[in-house]
Amino acid sequence: MVRIATLLAAVALIAASPAIDDHDRRFALGVLRRDGLLLPFASYDGSWSVAWPYGLVNIPISISGVPKKWWGAVGPEARWTAWLPENSQRPLALQKLRATSVFCDIRLGIQTDYMGSPFNPREPTAPKDGVAIAGDAALLPITTVSANSPDAKALARTITDHFNDEERVASRRFTRWKHPYDDAQRRTFPIQIEAMYRAHEKTNRGEWDTTFVEAVRAFPPRENDDGCGLITYAHGWVRQQAGKEPDVDLGARVTYCDREGVSFMQPFGQLRLEDDMYWVYQLSSWRDEAYVVSRVRTNESRPVVVVTGGACPQ
Repeated sequence: MVRIATLLAAVALIAASPAIDDHDRRFALGVLRRDGLLLPFASYDGSWSVAWPYGLVNIPISISGVPKKWWGAVGPEARWTAWLPENSQRPLALQKLRATSVFCDIRLGIQTDYMGSPFNPREPTAPKDGVAIAGDAALLPITTVSANSPDAKALARTITDHFNDEERVASRRFTRWKHPYDDAQRRTFPIQIEAMYRAHEKTNRGEWDTTFVEAVRAFPPRENDDGCGLITYAHGWVRQQAGKEPDVDLGARVTYCDREGVSFMQPFGQLRLEDDMYWVYQLSSWRDEAYVVSRVRTNESRPVVVVTGGACPQ
């Protein structure tokens, strides 16, 4: 199971190898919240870096006072564009710096002229309506596939053996607790696809489909479960090349139906940088969120940037 804390520990920042003939490309990425706050989180100039501060800093008086290095590869004069659902775009005007709470942390963002639909301001984090890009990059779509579609049913069959293997490993991680159902009993319960995101990738390295899947196996509540039974939650990548067996990379977690400790993906889109494809997305749970760029290839999906958006301690 890929959790945000694990990603941050293992991939505080992994620099991707510069793409051939792509050294002159420069851009920056930021998540765009529904209240119009822009949180820059990644910069690219042939390799990835994190320039915008995410710790405690002295906040400049105005946008013009932001240190040049905070803007990353694009610099302070770059124009930002919002990339919103259904591939719609609009320019963003940067208005002022604003500190805001995200879960239990304080983050410095930039208020823009964008405003989405209303939401509950008492929530620990604001919904994200998309990403913003400054510089030389275009966002390509990632398709959300219905969990009730024939493709989802076929995917459930594809991942079954891997799901069972990861579930067995996850069920044995506990030292003072034993799963009430053994391996054979667990397999009698169905695997349900809860979310499925897919993109067709085509580079000089090859052509394939990448799918990110979130799946669950639910068990009935027992006497002491207060109506919230155990589940096995799994998510991960499935890569499929024509004529080859799917490459399945899943992780699983045994928890309860409240999904404590489980992270969910919100995909924003993908980037093509010469010979590589990159997915841009958010991972979030009930207590934290992170902004991620992952390089996807025919045989691996590797995070190259992971930035915590905010968290509360367990």
